[in-house]
Amino acid sequence: MRKCKPTARGFTLIELLVVVAILGVLVALLLPAVQQARERSRAAQCLSNLKQLGIALHSYESTHGLFPPSFVRQADGNPPPPSVAYGPLLYRGHWTGFHMLLPALEQGNLYKAYNFGESWLSPLNNANDHKCWPLNQTWIPVLICPSASHRGVIGGDGYTPPHWMAGAPTDYSFSHGADAIRPTIGAYAGCAGAPFDYWFQWPKATRGAFGYNSTCRNQNVQDGMSNTFIMGEKGGGLLTYSGWNSSLPTLQVEYPWAMAAVDFFASTGGQSIPNSYWVVGPYGSTYDFQSPNCPGDPLSVADPMPINPTPRIVPQSSDGRPFYSYQSAHVGGAYFLFGDGSVKFLQNGINQGVLGALSTIANADVVSDGSY
Repeated sequence: MRKCKPTARGFTLIELLVVVAILGVLVALLLPAVQQARERSRAAQCLSNLKQLGIALHSYESTHGLFPPSFVRQADGNPPPPSVAYGPLLYRGHWTGFHMLLPALEQGNLYKAYNFGESWLSPLNNANDHKCWPLNQTWIPVLICPSASHRGVIGGDGYTPPHWMAGAPTDYSFSHGADAIRPTIGAYAGCAGAPFDYWFQWPKATRGAFGYNSTCRNQNVQDGMSNTFIMGEKGGGLLTYSGWNSSLPTLQVEYPWAMAAVDFFASTGGQSIPNSYWVVGPYGSTYDFQSPNCPGDPLSVADPMPINPTPRIVPQSSDGRPFYSYQSAHVGGAYFLFGDGSVKFLQNGINQGVLGALSTIANADVVSDGSY
């Protein structure tokens, strides 16, 4: 007697579509959760980076009796800068505070490779000596927020030798309080205390923990170490700038850790040059004194500089304030390192007066955790 063979049964088209739809829904539900988990991990690493920078700063303060300056600056024209384009501006600042912190950031060999009797660009008597340029392009992981987007070394491609501003980025900046220290004069020449003055020449009410040749000690932070932030996020690649006239390129903005030209914001090349950016020095401020207002004026007449200014695509403009505000790739705010070593997340909508008070070191501000 012949036996019947069992009939193989497969999925119907409708059943297959239902399974695919269910998998699609599950993936749609899972992806945001995965992305949120990854961002939490990146945010935790960013927080850890700032804590490490806090340990480095306090180690430096314990060893030297003061925090490093955000910029080591020579007296203007003493010695004279080399005869190159923009020489008085490019060679005014010799080093950034990050150069001073290299040994405490496990970068002792890099620190030893610099000649601190010269400048961050080249010896003042030989502008063609570029031996320190590759050093400025050293990528230092603790200076990078994992949430920020970087394409690589800033301005390091397309030039032989690389552009003078070529360097590795940082996403953290020294706090200049409510002081927008600038290297230019022009409209500021009539100010009693112009923005190119040294840190100790700035009014105490607006002074931050850092500035040109700053000598801030723990005892100088009279508003309280737990009530004053000394560093904050200023993430690179977040702003795009079109320059101040139509002949200039539209590029992203970055902040090289070694660039001691401060806020000499200029492009590292045209749009056709790979990894070209507009660049600014690694410091942040909460207010900006613009002519005719001078640094001695009260904050009520200053221009506020909020966290994460908008628009992030800065149109053609000579207004450079967005470049000096604190910026972050994290949603809703940015991380700040306070004087006591703690790291706090400040939201975009923080009251500007509170933000300014937290940035200054000796303005007799009384700020509690409940106000931010």
